[in-house]
Amino acid sequence: MPMNITEFCAKLPPAHFFRCHRSYCVNLNKIREIEPWFNNTYVLRLRDLEFQVPVSRSKVKEFRQLMHL
Repeated sequence: MPMNITEFCAKLPPAHFFRCHRSYCVNLNKIREIEPWFNNTYVLRLRDLEFQVPVSRSKVKEFRQLMHL
């Protein structure tokens, strides 16, 4: 039976992965750039990927603490 993203992210090591949005779980070691976005949020640019990954408003505070921003 396939896992949903919540179950999948729960199996990943929390020191290396972060659930930044309801649709995304990112490898913190793959973040190339953290770009400020609207409403005090961020978008992430990852190494080897051309699209941007948003950090949701509900996860911004946790992300800032994690990344020491």
